[in-house]
Amino acid sequence: MKCTVLTLGPNNASLTCYVQDPSPSLANAATRPAVLILPGGGYQYCSDREAEPVALAYLAEGFNAFVLRYTVGRDCPLDKALADAQAALSHLRDHAAALHIDPHKIAAVGFSAGGHLAAALGTQSPIRPDAMVLGYAVTLGATWGPVGRPQEPDLGDLVDDATPPAFLFATQSDSLVPVKNSLAFAGALADHDIPFALHVFPTGGHGLSLASPCTCGGDSDRVNAEAAAWLPMSVQFLRDLWGALGVAEPSRELAGQMGGGPLGLDVPFRRLLKNPAAAAVLRRRLPEVLPILQQNPLFAGASLRQLTGFMPEAYSEEFLNAVDAELAACQQPPQPE
Repeated sequence: MKCTVLTLGPNNASLTCYVQDPSPSLANAATRPAVLILPGGGYQYCSDREAEPVALAYLAEGFNAFVLRYTVGRDCPLDKALADAQAALSHLRDHAAALHIDPHKIAAVGFSAGGHLAAALGTQSPIRPDAMVLGYAVTLGATWGPVGRPQEPDLGDLVDDATPPAFLFATQSDSLVPVKNSLAFAGALADHDIPFALHVFPTGGHGLSLASPCTCGGDSDRVNAEAAAWLPMSVQFLRDLWGALGVAEPSRELAGQMGGGPLGLDVPFRRLLKNPAAAAVLRRRLPEVLPILQQNPLFAGASLRQLTGFMPEAYSEEFLNAVDAELAACQQPPQPE
């Protein structure tokens, strides 16, 4: 493994790079996915517990890992930390070949305030990661009040169709960053049909990191065998998104949720309505359905196939097959990079 440290961005932030040495014995891992790790610390400091130990854990799972020590300080505006994160992400993409990473498989992994930064990078930045892993992340602006920082906007309000898929984990007993932060952000992702996984563990203090003795800092509340499962769970989520080093393909179901694959009766209405040609098919073929979706937006997450399962007499199989064929012929809208 090569470990190098460089400075980048307008604030001379520090990026520590953990890159697996190429080897003929690891030919399938010559190019790896990457994790950009953003430690927590309330924007006052960058926690060592959420830095190198996390990087090495992901390195062992086949990722090259990069730890960003972004600009912090009580009066430091978020804009500076976000500029650091943007500079780091740009560096990884621009130097992907030298770093032996895939420039389109970069996950921002953040904890607490670092999770806030990762979520900000995924929602309000012109350059965005390809996935997010958000550990007990601050996403609600009101959470900052008790620690004396200016209130930021609720990041869930900034989720859009270009927000990348996310893996979120938190604990119900976290009193510093209440679990509602993760629940609210997950709800916003659901409203935009952004694929996500959300794991809420019943116990565990704030700042778990790996939830193991080596990252607890002597605080037994940060050792939690159940919550420690977040790391392998996040690895599996990213493998489902991207495949696994040539030996496992991405999940077809997850690809469909992300807008890949053909359109048809099994695709949620929300996704069909984002495609102008598919929306035109629905207006022409199913004019009675659109008012229902407007009156009850919750149905927009369902597909026509699911709805007709509850009223099989409403449409003939011949009619459904014809609509399915028309939808399949609709061109997919370009996906954001």
